[in-house]
Amino acid sequence: MVFGFEPFLDFDENPTELLASGLDGKTIEGEAVTGVVLPVDYARVEKCIVEAVERVAPSLVIGFGLAQSRERITPEKIAVNYRLASQPDNAGVRMEGSRIDQSEPDGVFSNLPVEALASSLNSAGIPAAVSLSAGAYLCNNAMFVIVRESRRRGFCGGFIHVPCHSEWVSKKNKTLASLPLSTITRAAELSVSHALRSSTAGHPRP
Repeated sequence: MVFGFEPFLDFDENPTELLASGLDGKTIEGEAVTGVVLPVDYARVEKCIVEAVERVAPSLVIGFGLAQSRERITPEKIAVNYRLASQPDNAGVRMEGSRIDQSEPDGVFSNLPVEALASSLNSAGIPAAVSLSAGAYLCNNAMFVIVRESRRRGFCGGFIHVPCHSEWVSKKNKTLASLPLSTITRAAELSVSHALRSSTAGHPRP
C-alpha cells in the first residue's frame, strides 16, 4: 500500500497524489499495489490510514509526502510523537504543539531499510539521502501512525519525502528544487520493490 497526499496550501498539485493514483492497481514484485490519497487534515488523517490498513491488510506500507525545500528523495528514519506547524491544514487547523498518541513513546523508527533504500536509489541515478526529520506537520503525523500500526499489525512501514515535480514548478514559474514526475514515480516503484525484496529475504527492519 502506498499513501500520497492531496494538494495543500499553495501547492495545487501534489506529486504524491499523482504517484499514489498512478501506482494504484499496479503489480510490483508480484504484489498488487493499493494507492490511497490522504487528506491534509489532522482530524481525519489517522482514521483514513487505519481504516485503509484494516481493509487491505498489506505486507508493506509506504507513505509519500511533499517536501518542497528538498532536492532529493529522502526516506525518513524517525517520526516524532508531536504536531507543531506554522501553517494550517486544509481544514484551517494549525497545531501549536501536541502529542499524536499519549500512549506511545516520543519517537518511532521506520521499519523500512532506509539506508539501503537511499543507496539503491542513488545507484539507479535518482538523487536520494536518508532524512532524520519528517518535520511536525501532516507528513510526520502520517508517518507516526503508519509505523505505529506496522508494529501493532506486523507489516513493514515507513515514509519517504519527495521534491516538487518539475512540470508544476515550470508551469507556475517557481524557483523551487524539483524532479520530473516520472523520476519521482520511478523512485516510488523502486522503493516498493526494494522494501518487498528485503522483507522476502527475511530482513524487514534495518
